[in-house]
Amino acid sequence: MEQRRYRANSYAIHGLWLNWALSVGALAATLFCALFISKLWLPAVALGFQFLLMGRLRVIKDGSCSSCALIPYVVIRILFITAVMMVAINFYCLHFVDHALLESGVVNINIPYITVLIIAPVTFIVSTVAYFRNNSLSVCFECHAHFGRSNERGFLGKIFSREGRFQLRMLMLASLIISVYAWAYYFWRYSNVNYNSADIFFYIWIPVILYVLSLVNLGIRYVSIDAFYRKNIAGEANDHVSSTLIRYIILCGDNMFLHIGGTDDLETKADTPAQSYILYRERVSEYDAINTFSGIVGNAFRPNLRFLYENSNFHIDCNIFHYICVLDSASELHGSGLEGEWFTQSELLRMVENREVSPMLISEIERLYTVIMAFKTYDISGRRLYDIKHYKPSFRLHDIASLIVDYNDPQWLFVAKDNEDRPFFYFKRFWRRYVRGISD
Repeated sequence: MEQRRYRANSYAIHGLWLNWALSVGALAATLFCALFISKLWLPAVALGFQFLLMGRLRVIKDGSCSSCALIPYVVIRILFITAVMMVAINFYCLHFVDHALLESGVVNINIPYITVLIIAPVTFIVSTVAYFRNNSLSVCFECHAHFGRSNERGFLGKIFSREGRFQLRMLMLASLIISVYAWAYYFWRYSNVNYNSADIFFYIWIPVILYVLSLVNLGIRYVSIDAFYRKNIAGEANDHVSSTLIRYIILCGDNMFLHIGGTDDLETKADTPAQSYILYRERVSEYDAINTFSGIVGNAFRPNLRFLYENSNFHIDCNIFHYICVLDSASELHGSGLEGEWFTQSELLRMVENREVSPMLISEIERLYTVIMAFKTYDISGRRLYDIKHYKPSFRLHDIASLIVDYNDPQWLFVAKDNEDRPFFYFKRFWRRYVRGISD
């Protein structure tokens, strides 16, 4: 199993290169097709590449292959906007342009637009917006909802998070450079009669050459990352690859029991002291959870446990099951052997805001808070429970145990993002149900 997982993770790393090759290749191919396809039909070519990338995006989202879908997602939107602008320019030139401009040669009906002058600026604008929106993008949100945050997915999750933004920066920089020189050449040297060899070089061959160079650069980069993974991470993770991590958040009223200590930077952050690796299993029963917790605390009291959610994915370092343990009294931990102290909800909030707790615990708290606030405000379809717009209920730590809600259901995360208090809620719901085929 370990070798299969190593190979799958290695393929996932190289999948980042494949996503770039297919996505940015679609942009480069659209430019290249402008050499021999009429400007009237070029929008259809762009839309064709868009639909091909949508197929790739569907494969990634369905879990058929593990990869970061950010670049295909962004390029799909670039191609669509580009096609719309091309159609608009074609329509204007065919029906509304002044015939005097045609006769004088100011407008060439055979070259109503120059492809790179549309694609490059659109690419820069869309990729810049995507870069600064970061995790609020729907593609990133869906990934986190289904597979967990990057720190819950181990090495591969961190690679996807970092490399997705790195590729966006590359796309932003390349499109900015191409936009500047292409428009500068257009105003200073371009003649609106036909394409000469200089025009073809600047408008088509330079972007294609930059694309090929990017393939070489990213190819070397991901071969190096894969080599690092095989030599270092795979070996270090070997103890945990065939294991299951069970984490317990210990609560007593509105207080949480945390441990602060250790030598490295990560261990100096507060985290639950109750966590343990056990032999790998696809599911953890209540009996397993109770026995494991009893082994951690070292005493015989029967814990009041509740399952929260799981991070189970073939590509993570190990699958993770999250539980809460609710105590009637803090004294129940006396003599347990657990080192730590109790923190109030206000103290915990301050620590989370200052990033003084572990990334894993932050992910747990954020998920629980999001689900509880959504459950208290909306039904499962996103409709308000109360006739008060933007109603925001209170949140207390003891709600985690008392509310009857499935924390493992990602639908509540989607409700928190898209609900009746958000603009265009019913249109988005219609789109998901009848266009994308996703039921509520």
